[in-house]
Amino acid sequence: MATETKHEIDEDEIDIKEIFDTLKRYKISIVVITLLLTLGAALYAYVAPSIYQAKAYIEVQEDENGPGNMRDFLAMASSGVGANINNVIDTFQMPHIGLKALEQVTIGIRYYLIKNFRKRELYRNSPFVVIPKMTAPNALRSTFKIFPINEESFRLVVEPSLKEKIADGVRGLIGDVPPEERPFSYDHAHNYGEEIDSQWFSLTVQKVYDPADGEYAFTLTPNPMMLGFIQQNLSVAPLSKEGTIVEISFLDPVPQRAKEIVNALINAYMGESIDLSAQSAQKKLKFLDEQLAAINKALQGSAEKLQEFKSSHIITKIGQKATLTAEKISELQRQLYEIDMRLSVLKNLLEYLKTHRNIKGINVETMSASNPTITSLILKIQELYAQRDTLLASVTESHPDVVKVTKELESLRHSLIESIKSSIRGLENRKQSLLGIIEENEKELQALPEEERKLAQLNRNFMVNEKIYNYLLEKRAETAIVAASAVPKVRVAENAFVGERPVKPKRGLIIVLGVVLGLILGIAFAFLRNFLDDTIKSAEGLERLTKIPLYGVVPHFTGRKNISAFHEALRVIRTNLEFLQNKGSSKVITITSTVPKEGKSSIVTELGKIIAKSGKRVILLDLDLRRARVHQLFRLANERGVSTLLVNKSTLKESVQYTQEKGFHVITAGPTPPNPSELLMSKSFRSLIASLQSEYDYILLDSPPIGVVSDAMAPMRISDITLFVMRADYSKKAFLKNINWLAAEYDITAGIILNDVKVSAKKGAYGFAYGANYGYSNKYYV
Repeated sequence: MATETKHEIDEDEIDIKEIFDTLKRYKISIVVITLLLTLGAALYAYVAPSIYQAKAYIEVQEDENGPGNMRDFLAMASSGVGANINNVIDTFQMPHIGLKALEQVTIGIRYYLIKNFRKRELYRNSPFVVIPKMTAPNALRSTFKIFPINEESFRLVVEPSLKEKIADGVRGLIGDVPPEERPFSYDHAHNYGEEIDSQWFSLTVQKVYDPADGEYAFTLTPNPMMLGFIQQNLSVAPLSKEGTIVEISFLDPVPQRAKEIVNALINAYMGESIDLSAQSAQKKLKFLDEQLAAINKALQGSAEKLQEFKSSHIITKIGQKATLTAEKISELQRQLYEIDMRLSVLKNLLEYLKTHRNIKGINVETMSASNPTITSLILKIQELYAQRDTLLASVTESHPDVVKVTKELESLRHSLIESIKSSIRGLENRKQSLLGIIEENEKELQALPEEERKLAQLNRNFMVNEKIYNYLLEKRAETAIVAASAVPKVRVAENAFVGERPVKPKRGLIIVLGVVLGLILGIAFAFLRNFLDDTIKSAEGLERLTKIPLYGVVPHFTGRKNISAFHEALRVIRTNLEFLQNKGSSKVITITSTVPKEGKSSIVTELGKIIAKSGKRVILLDLDLRRARVHQLFRLANERGVSTLLVNKSTLKESVQYTQEKGFHVITAGPTPPNPSELLMSKSFRSLIASLQSEYDYILLDSPPIGVVSDAMAPMRISDITLFVMRADYSKKAFLKNINWLAAEYDITAGIILNDVKVSAKKGAYGFAYGANYGYSNKYYV
């Protein structure tokens, strides 16, 4: 039991030697795969264009008068947009900023030089410029190639790629494809400056200077359609978590173009920021002018009424109490006017929220600042809407990130509505309180003498209108200053610049990764092949699969040069057989295999020679009556043999043939009989073996493979030992199950000879290898 447990543990242990043997066995494939991937990586590193990175830094300005510091709803006129870093980042990545930037740079027409298998973009350094007038949809997807003919002419070629042809074929199977969308071919010579007209495009090619050697090409894309190119290569991120600096970077194979695009994006953003501030200030000015016109009209009316009353009544002085009461009422009326304006704004906002889901159109500068929560909620909702739009540009509404933002928007929207309602209730309560105080003061005025009371009331109305008018004049002046001095809420901390070296590809790293990946894949492929390969490789592997003793390991060799190692291996088998206890006066040995081509006939013939050289009398019987091979190996006649001997058509003396080796005789198989199994199971066969035992020391039986026919069973039962020949890298591991079963089921004394083993030259003669070329030709694998 302890032995079995140890055996099970050993099977589970990792065999380091087997790992190294696997690597050595498949070393060529590992080297080939590594070289292929390394060459592929080197080729990619060579042809891949160098990508440069342009960077610029902007500083987001903090608002000096944030929403929490507003004293009234118009004070935000001096605070601008109230930009923050997240808003700046989201705005830079919005499509309209990219489209505005494209108005400043022209990048739709791209020029290339193809030389030494490398494709390099020229941008402003092209030897020619293209002026397109008309391009069909299929021309926008095509690459135009230019081949200079001489100083005045060139050849213009358009050829659809294999990918375009396949896509067109697939679309054609699905349905009809419009002609203007199908790939086309074009190949004509033209002069520089000539207007080229075709059904797909209309353009002119102007030469700037003489082209150098190489192949030139260009593509035509409308400038606004380059928005995807900008968004794909643009990156906007804060420089640090706590700072206010934002880094704007752009990747491009052309460093000059990358720098121009970054500058154009910054100019587009700053221009929009200034426009928004100016538009907001203009809206306030319009609103204030309307209010001023109305208050001015009311002020003139109250002044005229006061003047008329004074001219028709002789009142020299109003009492001190009446004056104070009138001034108090005028101040209260001004406060009431401001509350009414705030209520109007909030009620309009609430109504807007009821009819609009998206509130991106709300300008926070026109909102009431008495409650900073409302302003901050609006800014947060607008920021989330911008984030949602950015996400929807690349994913669907069912994406988890979009769903999360949508839920947060609903929650913030609900909070905003509740905050507005709460502010409206607070202002309504304050309004009612003011109305009560005004009513009490008006009652005090009612108690005055009639003429004095009327004068005080007229004076009060004049003072109220005058204060409101002055207040609005002051705010209009502030707003006019903002409109005249609108500045963006960001400052350029550092203009766009490009490093001298490309940021990618990292060519050295790519080659190293190619080598590493090649080794990994090569080793993985080697172990996969080893896992899928169920053939026996070595003596160690064979011994792990069976308890049947191994009688010998015969090396692989290709010629007569190292035949000594082959003979040495057979001598080892001969020595092992000498210790075999035989039942009779001589040793009867059956040599078989599981399937053909494992080399049993080669082994048995060579083993017979080796035993005969030791002075023993040896006879070999070819019992493979269906597929005889022994007579071919010895170049003997096969008219008489085992088959004729067992049916009494020849005598033993007639059937025995001599070889060149002294003491080594052979009985060939003879003509193929119709019933080989019955012949080998007959009494005649047993009698033949008994008669041979009296004359020979060793009787070698070349039996048919046990995995093909059952003819080998009869010889195996009368033999002292059955040697199963298995060929390395050929015999399946599953064959050992049959051998184990036969040995256990029929109580057969069995042994195994492992043939054609590839071994190292460093192991020496007793390791069956004097050199790396051991083996023998196909004539031994029979």
